[in-house]
Amino acid sequence: MNLKLVVASMSVLGLVSCPVFAAATTTNTMHKHHHKQHHVAHEYKEYKDVLPEPVCTISQTALIMSSMDQDIGRAMPNPCNPGWFNRIQLSGGVNVDLGKFGNRNTNYMGENYQRFSLNDAYLNLSANISDWAKAFVSLSYNTATINAPNIPDAITQYAEYSAAYSNNVTSGGNSTVQIEQAYATFGNFDVSPLFLQIGKSFQDFSRYEIHPITRSLTQDLSETLATALKVGFIANGFNGSLYAFDDPMGKIGKSSTTTNYGVALGFEQPCDVLGWDIGAAYLYNLIGVNDTAYTVNQFNIINDRGQGYNTRISGTALYADLNSGPFVIGARYTTALQRFSQLDLPKNGTATSTSGAKPWAAGVQAGYGFDAWGKSQNIYLGYQASRESAGLLLPKDRYLLGYGVELFGKGTNVGLEWDHDMAFSRGNGGNGNSSNLVTVRTSVKFG
Repeated sequence: MNLKLVVASMSVLGLVSCPVFAAATTTNTMHKHHHKQHHVAHEYKEYKDVLPEPVCTISQTALIMSSMDQDIGRAMPNPCNPGWFNRIQLSGGVNVDLGKFGNRNTNYMGENYQRFSLNDAYLNLSANISDWAKAFVSLSYNTATINAPNIPDAITQYAEYSAAYSNNVTSGGNSTVQIEQAYATFGNFDVSPLFLQIGKSFQDFSRYEIHPITRSLTQDLSETLATALKVGFIANGFNGSLYAFDDPMGKIGKSSTTTNYGVALGFEQPCDVLGWDIGAAYLYNLIGVNDTAYTVNQFNIINDRGQGYNTRISGTALYADLNSGPFVIGARYTTALQRFSQLDLPKNGTATSTSGAKPWAAGVQAGYGFDAWGKSQNIYLGYQASRESAGLLLPKDRYLLGYGVELFGKGTNVGLEWDHDMAFSRGNGGNGNSSNLVTVRTSVKFG
C-alpha cells in the first residue's frame, strides 16, 4: 500500500459540493491524479461575452473504474490529450530501483533485492472503439527479483518480488516483455451504470499499487492477476463487481485448473477538501492470489506431493482511505476465512506442523504532501503485520518510512524508502531476526 498514490486516487472526485477534477487545473503533487481515462466533458462559461478555452474533465465513473482495476499510480492514457485520431491514447513510464542497501538475503515475498533493476518499464495503450466499447493493453518489462529455479530442482522455498508478473506461480520464470493487462470493457455510463469487462487484469480484491518499491503484506495476500469475465456497476460513488477466472494452477493429481470467483462492493467519494473510500471483497479460493499459489506450489513440490494444491480456502479483504488537504491515511486487511490444509500451508511454515495456517495481514499508512524549494514533495510512514504467514515467506512485522520529490519537474519523481522487517520466531517458522532494506527509486511518466 503506497499512500503517496492513494492521495492521488482520493483527491480528484468531489463530494456533492466538489467539482469533478479538471485536467487543466494544477494542484499540489499529492493531489495530481494520474487517472486519465475515457469519458470527457467540455465545459464553457461565458464572461462578458468572452468564450474561454474549454476545460477538459474526467468523469467520476472513469476514475472509479481505474481504482477498481488497481491502476493507482500508473500513467494512464489521457483523453484530454487524445493523440492519434482522437481515438487512441498512449502513455507509459519507467521505474528504476537503485541501491538496495541493507539485508538483501532475507527471502521475503514482495521485496526486490536487485542492486539495479527496472521495476518496471511499461507502455499503456487505450482505444475508444465506440460509445459502448473500449480496450486497454499494458506491456511491461521487469527485472525485479525472480529467484526460484525450475521447481523440480528446488530444495527450499525462494521468495520473489511478484509471482503475478509473467504468471510465474509454477516458478522458473524470467525477465521478458509481458502483456501484463489486456481487456475490453463494454458499457456506456451515460446510459447505464452497468459494465462488462473481459480479459486479463488485476481483480477487484483489495486496493494496492502495481510495482511499488516494496509490495505490502496485504498486497502479497491479495494481488490477483488473471484473465477473467467481470460484471460490475458504478453509480454515484457506489461500485461493485462479480468476476470469474481460472486459478493459476489446479489441485494435485488433476490435469485441469479450477474455476474461481470473487465479489466486491465499495463506495468512493474523493475530494481535495475531504475525501474517503471504503470497500470489501470476497474470493472463493485464495489459490487465485498469485503469491499464495506460488508458495503453496513450491511447498508441495519440495515435499514430493506434486504440483498444485490440496484444499480450497476462501478469503476476504477490507480497505479504507481518508484524506483532508495534504494529509492522507489508509488501512488494509486481508485474511483467510478457514485454515489451510497442513499439506498446503502449515501453521509454522514447516512440514512438521500439526495444523494448517490461517494467515492474515494488515497495514496502516499515512502521508503528507507539501511544496518546498520550488519542488512538490511528500513523506509517508506505515506499519504492517502478518500472522501465521511464515509459510507464505512474509515477515511478522514491518515499519516503513519514505520520501519523494518531483526533482526534475512534473512527471518525474525520485524517492527513498526504508523498510524495517521483523521475522517470525524460530518456533513460528522464522529466524527471529530483524532486517533493513533501503531503496532509491527514480520514476518518469508520460502521457
